[in-house]
Amino acid sequence: MNNSHDHISDELLARFLAKTATPPEIAEVNDWLKSAPENQKELAAFEIIWEKTAALHDDHIKVDIDAAWNRVRLQMKANGSAPASTEKKNDVSDQETIIRDFPAKKKFYFPVWMAAAVSLTVLALGWFIFKTQWNRPEQIQSATTNNTGETTLPDGTRVFLNYNSSISYPESFSGDLRSVTLKGEAFFDVKPDASHPFVIDANGTMVRVLGTSFNVKAYKKELVRVDVKTGKVRVSKNDKKIELVKGESAEVLNDTLKSMRADVNIMGYKTQVFDFNATNLGDVVNTLREGYHSDIRLSNQKLAQCRLTISFQKEPLDATLSVIAETLELHLRKEGKIYWLEGAGCQ
Repeated sequence: MNNSHDHISDELLARFLAKTATPPEIAEVNDWLKSAPENQKELAAFEIIWEKTAALHDDHIKVDIDAAWNRVRLQMKANGSAPASTEKKNDVSDQETIIRDFPAKKKFYFPVWMAAAVSLTVLALGWFIFKTQWNRPEQIQSATTNNTGETTLPDGTRVFLNYNSSISYPESFSGDLRSVTLKGEAFFDVKPDASHPFVIDANGTMVRVLGTSFNVKAYKKELVRVDVKTGKVRVSKNDKKIELVKGESAEVLNDTLKSMRADVNIMGYKTQVFDFNATNLGDVVNTLREGYHSDIRLSNQKLAQCRLTISFQKEPLDATLSVIAETLELHLRKEGKIYWLEGAGCQ
């Protein structure tokens, strides 16, 4: 199990997760994570298998990771799993070299070595199974263009897609993770399953949950944003992680995760519910423009500073804008598909 995936060894990932890697090795893992979005997903799966195998040995026993890997290899060779040599002389030479790699002064108590061997063997098997299943070609894609759409995934998770968005997922979920890929924006209502975390790859940002509802915005060339409605969500990018609960949000800028309060209006494209509290009219118009996917404009920039406190529950856009115009003593005019709010400004 020296190199089950390209460009980085499993031993290095094991030391990275065990927090025994050196600073140069940590930098190497981070560079690998940044090199391709798929590597984030691989590390997430590796971490799941690593956590499960950790229960196989005493948490209080410290195991030398490198020595444990070598012990497994030595045991495999002793059992004849390594390719046999054609000359007896070479066999003896190989055995002598192996013996010199393990000086007598390095003693491993049998229970510790056995726990490490079993743990790492299970890790290898689990990783092989995951790689085999993860690379399955059967993928389904649901996409929207100038419309919204809703789809139900094989596990019962419901996904509501915003305009110009797509989600890719397997025909059936198998293995430890329920992995999907999102491009654009979607609201997720994830079916609870504590033993199979739900993982979203959103432009290289990983969103991991067990069962909750939240919104992910991941349009190309825009900041990735996650807003949580219920439950708990973990957002990660490279080696940075943050956990969010109901009413919290995070934005991802390069390697920085910024925590903030959730925007209740960001899901307006799905709910058609909007709540404004002393909000500038300019921000109100931007929110309604995205929520209704309509062209709404102000006749002059002075109007953008008008403040508005009001709520709307599934109202048609014409009715919503008419109420705003009446509240602020403005005039509403429609020119083709463009809505204009006109007036001198606010005091």
